[in-house]
Amino acid sequence: MFGFFKTTVLGGILFLVPIVVFVVVLAKALQLAHKIASPIAARLPLDSIGGFALVEIIALVIVVLGCFIAGLAARTPTARKLVYLLESNVLENIPAYALMKAKSGSILDPDDTSDMKPVMVQFDDSWQIGFEIDRVAVNKSLIYLPGAPDAWSGSVCAVTMDRLQPLAMSIKEVSILMKRLGKGAPPVLGELLRQHS
Repeated sequence: MFGFFKTTVLGGILFLVPIVVFVVVLAKALQLAHKIASPIAARLPLDSIGGFALVEIIALVIVVLGCFIAGLAARTPTARKLVYLLESNVLENIPAYALMKAKSGSILDPDDTSDMKPVMVQFDDSWQIGFEIDRVAVNKSLIYLPGAPDAWSGSVCAVTMDRLQPLAMSIKEVSILMKRLGKGAPPVLGELLRQHS
């Protein structure tokens, strides 16, 4: 019972940390933008638009524009070098930052997953759902084995191709299946396992 309570509390903390950090950063950004927006709003004839204070709308626009400009700047080599120096010398010494970075960095862009093929991988007397990433030799494939409940936290291994069976599922369906700890597995899994029992 205590183990369940401890695990649940730790899971809640890990879930809440990025949300709290996001809310705090957004609140500070809006507070700063409000100081810039106040003199601008004072010069305009309107006090509100659609029931929202004009100064709040301007502050929100400033934050959005600031994020857009920062996103553009982040693409430059100079900005990437500065971010790397900041991370390696300061931010990575903060445990919460390192955890969030590792978590967000493990999520692939849609373009990165386009070539991944869902498969069933045979290990001795068991089967495991995986993604075929690439062919690494004439008869071997590099396989990513998703974890549960987080499909984007797993392991990578190389197996011979005779251990692989194509899986008639999408990447999204596999991710949902992992999140649900396998509950409600589609009939295709049972059929495939019956064929290779």
